[in-house]
Amino acid sequence: MPLESKPNSVRTLAVLHPVFALTGVLHAVGGALLPSLAVRFRLSDSTSGLLFLLYFAGTSLGALLCRGSYARLMTIGFTGMVLTCLAVAASPRPLLAPAFLLLGISVGVPMSAVTLFIGRNFPERCAPLLTFLNFSWSIGALAAPLIAARILMHYDYRATYIVFSIASAVAAVACGVMLRDLPQAKPETPEALSSGTSFNLVAVFAFAAFLQVGIENTVAAWLPTYALRMAGSGVVFAAISSSFYWAGFLSSRGISSLLLLRVSSITVFRISVTLGIAAALFLEVAPSVPTRNLAMFLLGAALAPTYPLVLAGFFAATQRTADSRWILFTAGFGGSAVPWLAGLVSAQTGSLRTGMLLIPAGLLLMAFVMPGLRPSKAARPKPQLG
Repeated sequence: MPLESKPNSVRTLAVLHPVFALTGVLHAVGGALLPSLAVRFRLSDSTSGLLFLLYFAGTSLGALLCRGSYARLMTIGFTGMVLTCLAVAASPRPLLAPAFLLLGISVGVPMSAVTLFIGRNFPERCAPLLTFLNFSWSIGALAAPLIAARILMHYDYRATYIVFSIASAVAAVACGVMLRDLPQAKPETPEALSSGTSFNLVAVFAFAAFLQVGIENTVAAWLPTYALRMAGSGVVFAAISSSFYWAGFLSSRGISSLLLLRVSSITVFRISVTLGIAAALFLEVAPSVPTRNLAMFLLGAALAPTYPLVLAGFFAATQRTADSRWILFTAGFGGSAVPWLAGLVSAQTGSLRTGMLLIPAGLLLMAFVMPGLRPSKAARPKPQLG
C-alpha cells in the first residue's frame, strides 16, 4: 500500500522525527559531559571507559528487547529515560555504573524501535524514510555538544540530565498518544523466522555493524576529552570543539542521500571508509586547534553514511526486516566494547592518542569486510539508504 494511503502517516512521521532526534542527543551527549563528570568524581580513563561500556551495552540490550508493538516500546523506552536521566544526575560514584547501564537500555529501546517501526509499517518506502530519520538523528547528535556547552557555562552535568529527563517525558506522552502500529503490519511468525535470513548473511552484516558503531561511539565518547587534553582550554571549549565532528556528520548524511541517487552504495561505502582512515590519522598528528577541528569535520563526514549503508544492504539482502534487530544488537555490542577498549588502552599507555588509534584500525577492518556487503543477485532491489 502506498505511503500516502496509510492512515495518519504524516502525523506518525511528525512524531518520529523529533523523538528520534532526542535519542541522537542522548546518545551523543555523554562524551560532551564526560569532562564535567570526570572532574566531579576524579575518574580515570579506564573508569570513564567502563561507564561507556555499560551505557553502550545497555543500548545493545535495548535493541534485543524490541519485540512486539514498537509504538508501545517507544513509550516505555522514553518513560524509562525520564527515570534513568534523573538517576545519572543524582547518583553518587558507586551507583554511576548501574545508572549508565540502565540509561543505555532506556535509550536503546526507542532508538531501535523507531527503525523497526518503519521497517514493519512502511515497507514500500523504508529506505527513504530511514534516510530522513537518520538525518534527524544526526541533527540531535550535532545539537548535543552545543546544548551541553550552553548548560555547562552555568551548571554541571547534573542539570543537563535533568533537562533531558523533561524532554523524555514529553516524548513519552507524544508516542503514547500519537503512535500506533498500523493494522496492515505483517505478523512475525516462526515460519518467517526459519525462512527469512541465513546465519552467514546476518554474521557478515553484524560484524560490519559491530565495527561501524564501535568506531562511531568511540569518536562520540572520547573526542571531547581528546580535544580538552590537546588544547587545555576547559570543558566548555571541549564540548564546543566536538561539534565540528557532528557538523561534518550531519552535512554528510544529507549529501550522501543525494549522492546515492547517482552512485552505487558500495562506491559510497569505499569512499567513506577511505576518507575515514585518512581523517582519523590526520586527527592523530594535527598540530593545532584549527587542523584538529578540520580533522573532526572530515571524520564525521566519512562516518555518517556507513551505518545506514550497512542497514540498507541488509534490508536489500533479506526478506525479513525484523531480523535487523540482531544487527542492531550486535552494533550496540560493538558500540559498548570499542569505546571501553579505547579507554583501557589509554589508561595502560598513558596516552589517549594511542587509544584513539582504534578508530583507523577499525576502519581498516571494515575495508576488508566490504566484499561481503555487496548485494547478491538474489537480493531485493532498491538497496539505497543514505
